[in-house]
Amino acid sequence: MINLSGRLLKIAQMVDKCNVVADIGTDHAYIPIYLLQAGICKKAVATDISRAPLLKAERNINKYNLAEGIELRPGEGMEPIGEDECDVIVMAGIGGYLISEILEASFNKARKAKSIIMQPMYTDEVLREYLLTKGFNITNEVLVRDGRRIYVIIKAAYDGIRRKEPSLFCHIGRPLFDNRDPLLKTHLERKIRIQAKIVKGLHKSGVSGGDKHKKEEEILLQLQNAYKKYYDNQ
Repeated sequence: MINLSGRLLKIAQMVDKCNVVADIGTDHAYIPIYLLQAGICKKAVATDISRAPLLKAERNINKYNLAEGIELRPGEGMEPIGEDECDVIVMAGIGGYLISEILEASFNKARKAKSIIMQPMYTDEVLREYLLTKGFNITNEVLVRDGRRIYVIIKAAYDGIRRKEPSLFCHIGRPLFDNRDPLLKTHLERKIRIQAKIVKGLHKSGVSGGDKHKKEEEILLQLQNAYKKYYDNQ
């Protein structure tokens, strides 16, 4: 059995039992190998835009004798998978903006999946805003510490309902507050520090008072108020 830990293990644990999982940008194919070995999926399709990661993935798949269960396909985004082929789609280790672009480019495939598990490396607020406004319901979010970083993992499914959330819940997912994620306090503190630097930078650049500055100040205020609500009395 392959040994996963940290970020990759948490991503795999977010996947519900399914028939076919698609791992987009698979790299080493660690996640589909784990899912197959654990009996979470019956089959996996692992894709990558580059041949080099697919060669690494092939070596790992052969190491665990899973060539019959995991099919490797080269290609960009979700292009290599069929319209109704996969129950669950996993996209991890890339930016939130790129994930949004992949979803938009293969919207029909994305909306037919039972769930999509995403782990954006950055710009997760862009991804949440896309999901909410395009009819995807964010069903769960978790934080995981891996090394010195805290990563966010987002689980969503299409239901066709377009949602308008306060800026706060684009920057930090509502489920993290609802579930009182153990890492939320540290994550929120970091978000506040970053947002404060953005606001300070705009002020120094001479755009103070403009729409951009006001928007970023409002986000900072929402983050600070959320921190006061949940943690000031602890």
